[in-house]
Amino acid sequence: MSGLRCSFATSRSLALMTKFRHQYHISQPQPYPQGFSFWPNYFSDTEQKTLLAASLHKLDQSETRRARRRRKEYWDSKLQSLIRLGAGSPASLFAPDDMYEFQEGHFDGVIHHFREMHLSSWPIEQFQDLSAILIRLYSLCPTKDIQTHILHLASYGSILPHVDNVNSSGAWILGVSLGGERVLRMQKVPEGGENFSLNLPSGSVYLQRDQVRYNYLHSIARKSREGAVVDAEQRLSIMIRDQNAYPSSY
Repeated sequence: MSGLRCSFATSRSLALMTKFRHQYHISQPQPYPQGFSFWPNYFSDTEQKTLLAASLHKLDQSETRRARRRRKEYWDSKLQSLIRLGAGSPASLFAPDDMYEFQEGHFDGVIHHFREMHLSSWPIEQFQDLSAILIRLYSLCPTKDIQTHILHLASYGSILPHVDNVNSSGAWILGVSLGGERVLRMQKVPEGGENFSLNLPSGSVYLQRDQVRYNYLHSIARKSREGAVVDAEQRLSIMIRDQNAYPSSY
C-alpha cells in the first residue's frame, strides 16, 4: 500500500522521542522470533481513547455527509457527545457497524469490511494531549522516514494472511491496536518454519522487522473459543511503516 509521510516530527519532538525511547522501552522476555517485539499494555485507557477519537475524526471526514449526519444523530440521542472520552472502554467510541461506510473488500483481496486512509497530518489542535501521545508512539519507530496508515475494521471484518507490499514500504512495520481485541497470526514462509500467534488487546503495540517482516505471512482474525468464532467489537489499527527500499538480502 502506498502512502504519504505523516508530518508530525519537529526538532523538539524528535529530541523528546529519543528521551522516550530510553524511558519507556523496558526490556522484556521475547518468546517470539528475532525481529518481532510486543508491548501488550503500551497505552493507557485515556491515551487509547484520544488516539482512537483522533483517528475516527480523520476517517469520518472522508465519508459522505449522510453518514456523518447519521452518526451525529446517534451520538446526540445517546447523550454521548459530551462524555465519550470520559466513560466506557475505548471500543465505546465506535458507532454501530451500519453507520459506517465500510468497503466490502480491498483491491488485493486481503482486507474485508473496512475503512482506511493514509495520513499526512494528525488533528493535534483538536485533541488535548494528542501531541504527547504521538511522541510516545513515534518513539518506537526504528527509523524516522515513515508513513502512517489508519485501518478501521467492522466487528465482522478480517485481514487474510499476507506479506505487506515490499515495493511500498521498507524493512519494518509497527501496529497499534485500538478497540476490540483480535488475534495476530504469523505464518513462516515457505511452510515448515515456526508459526506463532498472540492476542492484540486495545492499547498494545507490535513491531515486525527484517526477516519477520518479509518471511512471515500475517493475518488478523476474530478470537475463537472451543472452535467457534467469538463475537467481536470493531477494531482500529494505526500502522506505521518505513519508506526504505526493499533490501536485496531478503
